[in-house]
Amino acid sequence: MKDTHSKSKRMADSCNAYQSPTVPAFVAGALLAVGIFASYIPQHIKVIRRRSSEGLSPGFLLLGSLSAFSAFVNIFIVTIPARQCCRSVLTTFQCSSSMVGFFQILLQAVGYIMIFLLCVFATKNSIREPSVNHEKLLVNYRILVAYVVLNTVLVVSLLLSGNNANMDFLYFFADLSGVLSTIFAIIQYLPQLWTTFSIKHAGSLSIPMMCLQTPGGYVWSYSLYSQPNSVWSSWLPYFAAANLQLLLLSMCLYFRWTYPTKLLEANAELRIAEENLSNSHRQIIVDETSSLI
Repeated sequence: MKDTHSKSKRMADSCNAYQSPTVPAFVAGALLAVGIFASYIPQHIKVIRRRSSEGLSPGFLLLGSLSAFSAFVNIFIVTIPARQCCRSVLTTFQCSSSMVGFFQILLQAVGYIMIFLLCVFATKNSIREPSVNHEKLLVNYRILVAYVVLNTVLVVSLLLSGNNANMDFLYFFADLSGVLSTIFAIIQYLPQLWTTFSIKHAGSLSIPMMCLQTPGGYVWSYSLYSQPNSVWSSWLPYFAAANLQLLLLSMCLYFRWTYPTKLLEANAELRIAEENLSNSHRQIIVDETSSLI
């Protein structure tokens, strides 16, 4: 009986950080969550309309997706105490406020990974899609699926064990996922910066998306930093990504103002279409020759 009372007291003490939310902070956080996902919509639309991933580096899409999923793993583990408090101590409003950061990162992960999936599936068999690029995307897609499955199996198995040592390792894994997310977030921009520098235009990379996300990244980093019981591993990836996205946006705007980007993009689409038609024609000849033999 004494142990039960002591456990309840510890639970109540740990939940104190979530018991004084303010309505303005909750509304701002909720609007930011919606805005985070909405900022990806211009990129989704551009990939669907062009039916091409030209201008988007496969490495950028893979590393960004790995970063987004690692950040989600981090926040899923970090918010375990908040979810426990929701079941026993917190009111509905207090619980909702404590989970704002979780939903922000969830929606960011969904928004970014959707770009990757659209580049893999919405551009399939498109005459505007570079065949070599799509092959790389398929390889990277399999890597992402393997990473998601391994992380999910590990986290679920540790949660189901209920062992204190395993829970300690789980929180260590949360910090590790945050570090990995930061590393991926930083590295992801290197292949994209090189791709954009090489082709001298944005291609399927959405400038409106970056215009929304770059200032939003700094605001979001501060929002996560100011959350109750915030840890550095949860907000650092987004602060690092905001700095590098600012550099990428500056490069795209410079090329738009300096080079005839519409002409460059039209020429790139024409070149890709010609290459795909030529490859298809060669494949038909090979198939007919093989059937005759």
